[in-house]
Amino acid sequence: MNLTVKGLPEELGAALKRAAESSHRSLNGEIVHRLAHSFEKPTETISRLAESPDDVADTWAKLAGKWQSDLTLEDEIAALYANRSAGRDVDVSW
Repeated sequence: MNLTVKGLPEELGAALKRAAESSHRSLNGEIVHRLAHSFEKPTETISRLAESPDDVADTWAKLAGKWQSDLTLEDEIAALYANRSAGRDVDVSW
């Protein structure tokens, strides 16, 4: 099937081109790859239930320092608390 995409923002097109180059795909191949993966059933939520506290800590360590925000740390924390829901009662002891 052939498809034409109209009105693609330049920033998105440039990001797709960079991603295609870094993954050694054509632009079309990158788009097809990303679309195909967007329809896959996410399994991360299910697999995360079996993680140990050490696995969780390792994941957080890998993410550390990658958060980008224009807010100060204090404002970021305040925004997180202000926008979180009451949630449900969860036993987080391992």
